[in-house]
Amino acid sequence: MVQQRSVGFALSAAMLLVVAACSDSTNAGTGTVGVRLSNASVAASVANAVAAVEGEAPLPEGSVKSVDLFIVRVDAKRQAPTDAEVVENTEESDAENNGWVTVAEPNALFDLLTLADDANTLLGDAVVAAGSYKGFRLIIDPAQSSLTLNDDTVIGGESITGLKFPSAAKTGIKINLSGGPLQVEDGETSTLVVQFDVSRSFVMLGSTIDQNGLLFKPVVHGTQQD
Repeated sequence: MVQQRSVGFALSAAMLLVVAACSDSTNAGTGTVGVRLSNASVAASVANAVAAVEGEAPLPEGSVKSVDLFIVRVDAKRQAPTDAEVVENTEESDAENNGWVTVAEPNALFDLLTLADDANTLLGDAVVAAGSYKGFRLIIDPAQSSLTLNDDTVIGGESITGLKFPSAAKTGIKINLSGGPLQVEDGETSTLVVQFDVSRSFVMLGSTIDQNGLLFKPVVHGTQQD
């Protein structure tokens, strides 16, 4: 009888250890994700490079005054999303139901030309479950985003000259991670630096901007700040 009780006690103790281990593996704590925005382009070269694609005439040197992007929020996801998943479910309630978590919500306009030459600005931060995050996206509002030339011609927004975005309403833009997933440790802060390459993100649709406008083809990368 004593031997049976000892065996039963040992089995119970072992089961408790297994349960505790499983609990620890699924409850890794929480950490903070901070998101900063930068422009990978050198500001002085943006005017030469914008729209200089496949033989199209580039904008005249020094003609770009500002590139204003209205950023609604930044979402993160544990699994790497497909291109289709990035542009779908951009409303915040729908995003949460599809595995996205909001890590920054600036709801503000940013002039990307002021963020070139290693400058950057904080978009926001949030406390999330610790772990590895393989997918990130920017959610922008095309209706409030535009490019302005030095002669004050506004391309996009409510102007007549168009700036075509890949989708209507709010647009999801994939952030291509360089160097692997963002690692979030319990009790620590992990910073993702989002680099928006303005010089490669706008394409002319015809021989002149006045007649045809520009197409927005965002080139965005993200790296974990050391």
